[in-house]
Amino acid sequence: MENSIFKSKKKRRDVSQTYWAAEQKRAAESPVSPEVRRNLIKQHGDFTLAYSLGTQPRLKYFGNDQGFIAFRKRWGITFVLGDVVASPDQTDSLIDRFLQAHKSVVFCQASQQLAERLVNRGFYANEMGVDSSLDLAEYNFNGKQKEWLRYASNWCARRDYRIDEASFDEVLPEDVEGVSEAWRKTRTVKQKEVRFLNRPIVLKDEPDVRKFFFHSPENQLQAYIFMDPIYRDGHIIGFVTCIKRRHPDAPMYSEQAIMKHIIEKLQSEGLSELKLGLSPGAWIDDDQFKHSSLTNRLFKYSFEANWVNRYLYHLKGHADYKRRFRGREEKLYLCSQRGFSPYRLMALVSLCGIA
Repeated sequence: MENSIFKSKKKRRDVSQTYWAAEQKRAAESPVSPEVRRNLIKQHGDFTLAYSLGTQPRLKYFGNDQGFIAFRKRWGITFVLGDVVASPDQTDSLIDRFLQAHKSVVFCQASQQLAERLVNRGFYANEMGVDSSLDLAEYNFNGKQKEWLRYASNWCARRDYRIDEASFDEVLPEDVEGVSEAWRKTRTVKQKEVRFLNRPIVLKDEPDVRKFFFHSPENQLQAYIFMDPIYRDGHIIGFVTCIKRRHPDAPMYSEQAIMKHIIEKLQSEGLSELKLGLSPGAWIDDDQFKHSSLTNRLFKYSFEANWVNRYLYHLKGHADYKRRFRGREEKLYLCSQRGFSPYRLMALVSLCGIA
């Protein structure tokens, strides 16, 4: 029986988050072709944002068939996304050539290794938060701390909810969009897809991207999680959760049940890692590199401020959820050629579509 609340009421291609990524005919031609990007990511794409760097709409690219840097510009500032996709022996020369071509540069979600390279070139490196990941070979669901995952999975199974891995040949794109649009109405950022630091949802199958769908006993799509691949030396070694959506009428345990299913599935396939992505502003120390003390205080304040969490982005809830998985946490950095600058930070917020 069809239930209209799970359908999109109207196609709004001008604002719809689920179609934002599909409308790319205005994108400029890239000096690094999609095929070259894909080949390089398969060799060196072992970090969270690697797949997004090669596929996210409206990114620009600097490099060649030996490596590339992904970036966008906003308000005269060049924002680099993630790490350099290249072998270690090519990375330094690529960074130097990029800095010669771009004079006002900020690196976003840089790894500790990239941050160290940039600090050696005079950059400030402030922690942006932590990236969480699970070692699938060692991970288990034992103990009191994982009881919430076991309970969610059992609760859904007893009530005949179903989790399937599927393609868009098996799930209607309009059903997927319907869940996404309903989910968006519950978010603090309602009118736009949060982008740049996040890869917008794509309503079609993509190479090596996996999709897990949660259906009610009446076969209604209620929630889903999409995962981008992580590569090393030409092979998939794991995945990163990139899209998570839940209809407001779906059970509160649906996302946890999907995650437990995904972890067990990847473990059965012998994969090594599941990344959960960045928790912005979470547990910042700034004890490794030269950094801006004002940026440090701003990030810490934003993470704790009730008004930020309520009206802009629920930073604390986002971070607390990922920490409950009890995975490994890795610091990620915002690297800038200068210290604190409200202008640069506001440009980044604008670029991400948060404000």
